[in-house]
Amino acid sequence: MSNSPHKIGVIGLGAIGHVTLASMVAHDDYEVVCAWDPDPEACARVKEAHPTVQIAASAEEVIEDGNTNAIYIASPPTTHTPYARAVAEAGKCIFCEKPLGIDIAESEALARFVEDCGVPNAINFNHSNARSSTHLENELASGAAGEVTGVDIFIHLTEWPREFQSHATWLAGRKQGGFTREMISHWVYLTRRLLGDGKVLSRNATFPDASDKAETRLVAELEFGGVPTIINAACGGAGPVGTQYTLWAGRKSFMLHSGGRISVTEGVDWKPISANGDEDSEDDISRNISAVAKAFRGEPAKIATIADGLAVQKIVEALIAN
Repeated sequence: MSNSPHKIGVIGLGAIGHVTLASMVAHDDYEVVCAWDPDPEACARVKEAHPTVQIAASAEEVIEDGNTNAIYIASPPTTHTPYARAVAEAGKCIFCEKPLGIDIAESEALARFVEDCGVPNAINFNHSNARSSTHLENELASGAAGEVTGVDIFIHLTEWPREFQSHATWLAGRKQGGFTREMISHWVYLTRRLLGDGKVLSRNATFPDASDKAETRLVAELEFGGVPTIINAACGGAGPVGTQYTLWAGRKSFMLHSGGRISVTEGVDWKPISANGDEDSEDDISRNISAVAKAFRGEPAKIATIADGLAVQKIVEALIAN
């Protein structure tokens, strides 16, 4: 593929879809050709903000548009497989939101199909190229942190879905929503990337009684590359909203916070640090889509693929299985 901008179509214009579309519009590696969402108001918001983006009549029209060579899928999880299969059949690059899906067998078949088609593909995990997680990865690779002894993942929410995504009613449901799929999957991806394959040792997911609503609490013990990992996540109760991801190691331990912040300790206090180094000024979303653009051109890049998405999905679904 040439170095000219990827001509991309977008399916799904909810909170994440619109934010990522806006980042692509502003990015030199992308030209957003067309977009579609079943909600006319979402389409109108995009058209008002980005007049050059054409609003298609359907998802199929986005996929079949002869001016696109890549499709970004930001629709609910149960639609990912049919859309991604159609994109692969069209010979176009696939950029898909997480989770890859909710049905393991269906996602396994999709992964095989996409591999057989040979199309470049990526899953949108936050920590593929985020500054904080890249800094942590480099510290581990250099040996500066020492031997990793454990990981703790703590999440507290006062409501689910969060206010900015409350319009997506499916997020509240047990069938394809919940904070484990939407939030914890990012941290499962990061831990697997840093330490190796993972498995669930024990888990206790709490759901509202006699309801089809998503989980309200998750306590779980896992193991990644032999390293004990604990998840403690809850929705409800007064208190700060956010995530603390702590990786404990022999010489340095690190804590990643919501919003991309990172702290380090060498045995006493936690100290905030900058993970910017000498890198450019791209934010984490731009860093990720820059890497996706490179991968779609066949250049070396750190991205999460559909195969990675499947591995994460298997762990996540095991955490909340009935």
